[in-house]
Parts: sequence; C-alpha cells; structure tokens
Amino acid sequence: MKQKQPLVSIITVVRNAEETILRTINSALIQKNVDFEVLVWDGLSTDGTVEKLETLKSQIQFHSGKDSGVYDAMNRSLKLAKGKWILFLNADDYFLNDDSLEKLVTLAIQGKHDYVCGFASMFFGLKVWRPKTLTDFDFFVGNPSNHQAYLCKKSAYLELGGFDLRYKYAADVDFMFRVIKAGYRGGVVSEAIVHYSLGGLSTKNVSRGVNELEEIMAKFLHSDIQFARECRFVFHEGKIPSKVFIESLISAKWSLSQLSQLVLFFGTKYCLEETPFFVKIKNFINKIVRTILKNLVFQILKILPNRVL
Repeated sequence: MKQKQPLVSIITVVRNAEETILRTINSALIQKNVDFEVLVWDGLSTDGTVEKLETLKSQIQFHSGKDSGVYDAMNRSLKLAKGKWILFLNADDYFLNDDSLEKLVTLAIQGKHDYVCGFASMFFGLKVWRPKTLTDFDFFVGNPSNHQAYLCKKSAYLELGGFDLRYKYAADVDFMFRVIKAGYRGGVVSEAIVHYSLGGLSTKNVSRGVNELEEIMAKFLHSDIQFARECRFVFHEGKIPSKVFIESLISAKWSLSQLSQLVLFFGTKYCLEETPFFVKIKNFINKIVRTILKNLVFQILKILPNRVL
C-alpha cells in the first residue's frame, strides 16, 4: 500500500544540542490537523543528541552524516524531504502551541501563497520578531522574517537552488530575498508561531552575521557595503538620515514598490540637518540605550554554555 505523502516537512538540522533537541522535536510532533513529517539531520553529534533522538526513532525520519555547516545540512535535508511545504525548525527553537503549524498552513492554502511568515517570540516572550513588508523594500531593511516561522513551498527551494553556501550565518536572508525578487507571493500570520532561542550560530557570531547581512543587502540593492550599512541604520535601527543619504536614495533607480515605501517612510521623518534639537537628543539617548542593552545581551550569549533564552 502506497504511503500518503505528508503535506509539510518540518526539518531540524542539529549538531550537539542534547539539552534542547527533545523540546524542539516534541513541539513539532504534537502539531495537529496537518499531515506532516519530522525530518532530523544530525551532523555527527559528539554529545548525547543522538541518544536523545533514539527515544523518538519511530516518530521521525532520522538521517546522520557529515556536512560542511548548517546551510549545507539544510540543503541535504531538502533532498530527503517528502512534503510539499518546508519549515526549518532549529534545534533549540520550538513551536509555541499545538496549532502553530496549522495557522501557517491554513493561510498558505486559503491565500494561495507560495510562502507565509509568522511572528517569533524572543526573550521569554518579552520581545516579538515581526515579519517585515515581504516586498523588495526589505532589501533596505534586513531580515524579512524569522526563518523558524517561515513556511515555504519546496518547489521554491528547488527552483532557486536552496541556500547559497558562500554565506555561513545569513544564507536564509539571501534565500528569502531571492524569493521576494523572484515574485513569489507571501503572507503574514500575525501571531507568534515559534519561540526563537538566542545564543545559536548567528547570535554567537553577531558581528560576522551582520557583515554577511550587509553584504547580501548590498548585492540586492546593487550598491556598496557602506550604502547598505547606512540603509540598515536608517530603516531598521532608526537613525536619522542625513541630506546626503537622502539625496543618494533619490538619485538611484528603484522599483515602484520600493519608491512607494520610501515615500511613506520619509513622509513622516526628519532629515538630520532639519531635525529639532530635542528630537536629536531623544534619538541619541535611545541609540545609546539600545546599544548598551544589545551589547549586554550578546556578551551574556557568548558565555552561555547552551542556547536557553
């Protein structure tokens, strides 16, 4: 008898995550009202990860082998996945509820989308990562979505060639940008779908990750790194733009969707030279506070033995 193909493949790639792997996989196994498979790729773990997974052997598709990093493992897993839709759930992240996957699938099918994004909870729920515009304006901003809350057709991964292995920390951003550029249709579930644990590969290597992000932004903006960095500061970090930066934006050629978003953005913003003094002071204080808090968080993450936040 031919076995029914799953609608969704939930893929977890892992290496040495014995403290969190069962929480992740169990949160996937309890998803309801969706035909799915849980596929685990283990990159030859040397701790107790495999032993932990042995307890779930009958409920998951388990594969083990050598890979050259997390994105190579993801690409290898894609070839093994049987689902029409793919969701990558990192080995220290987890679904928040038993209907989280159902919410993504329902919007994807009813809205005839190629991919859908949900919110991601962080810092024990104190912070929420919301998807951005899902248009080419995201090239100015940075990460369009949290990748653990990102459900995408397998056909899109195959048509676009999966993850670019030139990137070690931000290949998921590059892929999501390529999805947008190719014209795939996306939607947003305005609810927290997963908990995103800090302290993983990208947050342990934040400076390298940011450098890759800016390199990717520059590629899609057809600009140099400095311009991409300034875009990130202005559109994501809230820096007050200078006249020079605004003039450089105006002089470049952008798509209609990018232009419309730029008009909306700058319609409510001052430029640096025209900003009232008290607004400059407020912006400066906010920047200092954000910088201190961010540096404090990442210093803590560097010394954490496990990814627990």
